[in-house]
Amino acid sequence: MREKILELLNKKDFVSGNILATQLNVSRTAIWKQIKILQNYGYDIESVKNRGYRLISRPDIPRYEEISSYLNTEIIGKKLLYFDEIDSTNIYAKKLAKEGVSEGCIVVAGMQEKGRGRKDRIWSSPEGGLWFSVILYPRIPPQNAMIITMAASVSVVDAIIKHTNLKPVIKWPNDVLVRGKKICGILTELDAEMDRINYTVIGIGINVNNSISKSLKDIATSVKIETKNYCSIVELFADILNSFDKNYSFIKLGDFKCIRDAWLSYANIIGKNIRVDTENLPIEGLVIDVDSEGCLIIDSSKGKIRLSCGDMSFI
Repeated sequence: MREKILELLNKKDFVSGNILATQLNVSRTAIWKQIKILQNYGYDIESVKNRGYRLISRPDIPRYEEISSYLNTEIIGKKLLYFDEIDSTNIYAKKLAKEGVSEGCIVVAGMQEKGRGRKDRIWSSPEGGLWFSVILYPRIPPQNAMIITMAASVSVVDAIIKHTNLKPVIKWPNDVLVRGKKICGILTELDAEMDRINYTVIGIGINVNNSISKSLKDIATSVKIETKNYCSIVELFADILNSFDKNYSFIKLGDFKCIRDAWLSYANIIGKNIRVDTENLPIEGLVIDVDSEGCLIIDSSKGKIRLSCGDMSFI
């Protein structure tokens, strides 16, 4: 109902409570209650006796009421749960996935108390950033799960390029950088059996308009810092989802090459000398390929090595 009210109010003119009630087939009291909820959400709605309601401004908050008009998706974003603050969107999303929530459901938060990245590293998630998780049920073998992370990172880069003049670079396996500093991290978690994925949760954290703590300024940045301008979180969010939905459709069709090619164009890693710190020993060598499972093929002093995880740096 709130989405329809906002649609009717979006012309900036006053709309009477009676017209709203008639259009939505509810009582004027029900309309008044929904207006109050929207005002509490941050919508500036003017109320004048005998004239009705007028929408003055909308908040830049990634609620469904805000992003729905920007979405053009088949799967991702049809259901969205927004929290002002949460411990972790991935934790909550995994709970929903176990309960069988619809595919493409999104959990998004204004702030996270316990945001985390790979290896349980703390991910700072203050107000002003974009912190969300997407729930998917891909019918692909577990060994191909990395293609979903690749699709997510491509979608983030697509959206940032659309909204800014920045040139983001994908850093294997799950980061997006601008001028060598992290602007986005992606954490993909899955529940799988030997031959199938039961569900996967893709957690995406993007520094948009949020501040960066002094301890992180050498390694992290934000869209606002880089562009020196405020970036609409709602519009950026919607464009990420639109791109991700398109890329996920390729995955469902088994077209991994399309995702891999786009990823390689943003990663620019082939032919580069790198070092990967694995759980055992660091490995150095020349990247000669990235296979369809997202693994690096490195020509090292010990021959060709295939790596599926690790912390990478250029040398």
